[in-house]
Amino acid sequence: MNSLSKPHQRIRTAHKRNLRGSVGCACVLWATLTASAVQAEDLSEALQQAYLLSEQIANAKATHDADQAGIVISRADGLPTVGTSVELTEPIYGSSNNNSRINVQGQISVPLFQGGTVRNGVQAARLRSEASSIAVFSAEIDVFTDVVSAYANVIRDQQIVDLSRTNLESLTTMLTATRARHRARDLTRTDLAQAESRAALARGELETAAAQLSGSVEEFRRLTGFNPTTLSPLPPLSNLPANAEIAVTIARDENPLLISARSRVASQRYDVKAARGEAMPRVSAVVNGRYSDRQQSTAALTDTRFGATVGVSMNMSLFQGGRTSARVRQASARETQAQQDLQGLERTITAKARSEYANWQAARAVVLASEQAVEGTRQALDGVKAESDVGSRTILDVLNAEQELRNAQVQLANAQRDSYLASFSLLATMGRTQAQNLGVQKQNVTYERRPEHTPQIDAAPAVSTRPLPQKKLEPLRDQSSANSAIVPPKYAPVVASTPIPVGVQPAKPAREMAPPRPPAVKANPSSAIPSTYWVVQLAAHESSNAARAHWGKIQKAVYRAVPGASPMVAAVINSATPVYRLAIGAFAEFTAAETACQDLRVQDQSCMVRRFGSLGTVQWTDKTPASNAGSK
Repeated sequence: MNSLSKPHQRIRTAHKRNLRGSVGCACVLWATLTASAVQAEDLSEALQQAYLLSEQIANAKATHDADQAGIVISRADGLPTVGTSVELTEPIYGSSNNNSRINVQGQISVPLFQGGTVRNGVQAARLRSEASSIAVFSAEIDVFTDVVSAYANVIRDQQIVDLSRTNLESLTTMLTATRARHRARDLTRTDLAQAESRAALARGELETAAAQLSGSVEEFRRLTGFNPTTLSPLPPLSNLPANAEIAVTIARDENPLLISARSRVASQRYDVKAARGEAMPRVSAVVNGRYSDRQQSTAALTDTRFGATVGVSMNMSLFQGGRTSARVRQASARETQAQQDLQGLERTITAKARSEYANWQAARAVVLASEQAVEGTRQALDGVKAESDVGSRTILDVLNAEQELRNAQVQLANAQRDSYLASFSLLATMGRTQAQNLGVQKQNVTYERRPEHTPQIDAAPAVSTRPLPQKKLEPLRDQSSANSAIVPPKYAPVVASTPIPVGVQPAKPAREMAPPRPPAVKANPSSAIPSTYWVVQLAAHESSNAARAHWGKIQKAVYRAVPGASPMVAAVINSATPVYRLAIGAFAEFTAAETACQDLRVQDQSCMVRRFGSLGTVQWTDKTPASNAGSK
């Protein structure tokens, strides 16, 4: 006891000198990485900066802009064309008239019949534009997943560096004490060699951890432009699915890759129709006019310098070398390819949703087991140290106990990181980690709204440029009952005393500055609603009664935000667990539905905008007038 206490009294000063030399390189490396840089306080700032700097998102937006221009190009083929020609001739030899001559001719051609090529071409271009706009959402999900992964890696690697540094300090302290006891003939040379070996291994582990941290920092800097000096703990994630089937249902409805693929299949279908229309005749109305600076005949009694003709022209190709039939076959093959890609993607997303749900559940179990392992090894280390003080344990026993504690702590740090990324990846597969879900502000992003006559496509809503209310947007909550809420596991994020919200939206402008919202179309009867109209989904439940009970609780708040709203409950029974969606609508225009959803968010009501055709089979609608319901 006495021989061990004296080295402990001297080690604090000696350790500072020894440790400065052994881990100075790692400390200088970390200080250099974080010396002079912009500080990323929390995850929301990192996501916002990554959104602004991402080349992947910028490329997706550029592709969408190009597809939007394709709509104008396709529409131009069906619009009137105006052309003119001006001819100036100057005789230089052999002419009886030495005066110059000016001829001006103009033509207006109005297409009357194009065989359906223009109409189908415009529809195909619109659907391609919609697919590329939804591809922007997919790019956002990929970028945000990379940022969250890099953010979590930096936090984990910093924890491992701190654990490695603490472990080296402890082993250095023990090494100094072991040397003192060896000089006092209390321990053997074997005990000293074992202590020296563990300290050397600890120095190597610290260097490895510092190098791994450096790589994570560089990846984080590449994505965000920030040097992570003091990262806040990861914010908790909420509204995770209750089971794998709910995750699959949501992913099949809201995953941007699937929605974009469905739009591309529909666009290829219109390309086939446009290709078939090339074999049809084309009819146009033509108006011609001319002007010449001299009369055509000196004997004419009237001035013939001006002339005009009106007529109808028809053009029809009789033989094109098989080009038209080849283009039809080409478009049909591409449609088949798009359908096969869609089917394969649906299977992939379904399997991925189930797999990631299982990974998330496994990660949660690993976190619990790691927490128990850390607590158990810590208690074991305290007991081994106490037994070593009385001589019943050797130095090797203490070293092994400390190594087991460090291994358990490193495993816990990895498990916490894996659990958070597994839950975020699950939400990403469900399509709920877009910029609008995480509170990331979009700048100068305007996507074209699909017109009312566009055929039904299960598509995500277009981006709205209207500022959102100042609150965190959360993904839509899927509940097993009216009162059941999915809460985040307490062990999923890195432990923080105060959870940090993912993002804060800018304040909503004054109500009088908002554009007027067209009234909602009554949903009674639901069969009269076109499938291309829009509805605002409020919640999803596992039973129709739970959805109707939920409506009874929130209807007053809904009527305050959206007067005249017509509620409905639609069933989606395409999996082992049916889902019953509560929604209001329907709206002829997307902007009206999105405005209604924004007003509901002000009332603290979660919502999302979707096509009425993708809502499901309507089983219940409330026929009570809104005025009477609001007074209940």
